[in-house]
Amino acid sequence: TTMAKKAPPLSPCFVLREKPWRTMVHHLVVSPSSRQKIFPITGMGGCGKTQLVSYFLQEYPNLYTQTVYVDASSSSSIKTDFQTWARTFGNGHETDAWEDALKTLNNVPRGERWILILDNADDPGLSINSFLPQDINITILITSRNPNLGILSTTGHLQLGEMTADEAVSAMVQAACRSLPLPDDEMNSAQSLLKELGFLAVAVVQAGTYCLQLSSTVGEDFHPYTFTQYLNLFKSHRADLMKKSGPASLDNYQRGVYTTLDLSYKVLPQECRDLLHVISLFHYTEIPLAAFREAAKNGFEDQWSCHPREEAHETTIYKLKSLLWKGMEWNELHLQGIVQTLRSFSFVTASSTNTFVFLRLHPLVQAWSRDMISSISQPYQAMA
Repeated sequence: TTMAKKAPPLSPCFVLREKPWRTMVHHLVVSPSSRQKIFPITGMGGCGKTQLVSYFLQEYPNLYTQTVYVDASSSSSIKTDFQTWARTFGNGHETDAWEDALKTLNNVPRGERWILILDNADDPGLSINSFLPQDINITILITSRNPNLGILSTTGHLQLGEMTADEAVSAMVQAACRSLPLPDDEMNSAQSLLKELGFLAVAVVQAGTYCLQLSSTVGEDFHPYTFTQYLNLFKSHRADLMKKSGPASLDNYQRGVYTTLDLSYKVLPQECRDLLHVISLFHYTEIPLAAFREAAKNGFEDQWSCHPREEAHETTIYKLKSLLWKGMEWNELHLQGIVQTLRSFSFVTASSTNTFVFLRLHPLVQAWSRDMISSISQPYQAMA
């Protein structure tokens, strides 16, 4: 018999995040609806989107008659999983193609509720609409790094961000097999470490797991590898630690945080890579987009000349123009396009106050980008 895909199992280090969970239950379980429910969950790689879906399915095992789980990373993976699922019905369905699966999904039997999960729909080039059944009795969950998929929502759009400080401490302590309360010095180290990790679920669990692997048990005594030790190690070997893959990562990723970012980076156009590296050299909280606009409009010339610049400065200005100008003049749309692409991969998030747009990088994205710059000899420092 054919076996259809199932949602990944919950990580043993899973820590439920109250606020997103309440939002999810409210939209999917509590609120009645006279139309089909489509619920996108978006956020950066490793923030725990898939895990939240797995937890939902575990908590509500009888809500849906059919659960259809699909790897949505490409149109071919969607078609493959659709076809495999359709063929599990047996009697007469053994030769079904993916189109037949869509027909079946569009004909949910009366009185039944089905759920379709399109997991990891991260490719901004994927036209996901052609794979969405329209039957009112089928709920659709979509997980993606691309915040633009929020537009597909008919009920709610969960933008899953970083963990709260308490959730992150719980997750790291659980992964390290330690228990609360921690001694003061350990708690301080844990908090500094979580700040460095930007409260990103996958990184938090990896740190805890790493500490557990380096801990030892002598007789009855557990000797933990402390968070203080890990913090010191992290300060000197950040890039190596973030490339490591853990045995029990979140999101079923067996990949390190940096590896996950590298995969998205591979498909970024060069101009997006360049802007990302330049931005990463700023402080990561609020980077005003207007600063780029003003500098570009002025041709990157100094407004006041205090001391003469070296020869290399001309090269830097040329590089900035080729990055932010289009056809040798300032072009607002060109910059917006680059920023939009970076947002669609969750490399940056944008917020606005009044008419000003600010960009924000997650601390680990910033760290990863800076660590990469040190290995490629581009003059990003001068450009910033």
